[in-house]
Amino acid sequence: MIGGIRRGCGPDFRIGWHLSIERYGLRLEELREMTAEIFDRELIDYLDLAPWDYHQIVQEGSFRGRTLLNVFADLPRNGGAAGRIRSAGRATRLLDEGCDFVLIGRAGILERNCPVLVESDASHESPALPVPADFLRKGGLSERFIDHLRGWGDVVRPGSL
Repeated sequence: MIGGIRRGCGPDFRIGWHLSIERYGLRLEELREMTAEIFDRELIDYLDLAPWDYHQIVQEGSFRGRTLLNVFADLPRNGGAAGRIRSAGRATRLLDEGCDFVLIGRAGILERNCPVLVESDASHESPALPVPADFLRKGGLSERFIDHLRGWGDVVRPGSL
């Protein structure tokens, strides 16, 4: 499937893979092996790791004692991380631990200029969640998107109008 996307879009189209490490019931060794093979075959340009906890220590198997991020960080690739990165400090730690870039989601929703804020202030943190719906409106979000975010459970403060 990835090969078909690559053929259809051409070599200049960047293809990434979002990998939620703790999901899908695969062993960590299988996920890492599969990821390495995909990079070896040059099917993707970057890896977007999304563990629930980057600093979680692997408790079993051949990677026991390593952090989840560390298991993938030594692959010869361009790799980034996503998942609750809402502070300049956390982004910096991920870069220091081997990520080539970080991806933001909620932080970018809360503050459209989040990368500029982080670049200008190394201690910047996104607003604590959940936020009032009015905060999101003032940030330029539509009512439709705010209603969608209510379903995420942790973004829009319950009962806020």
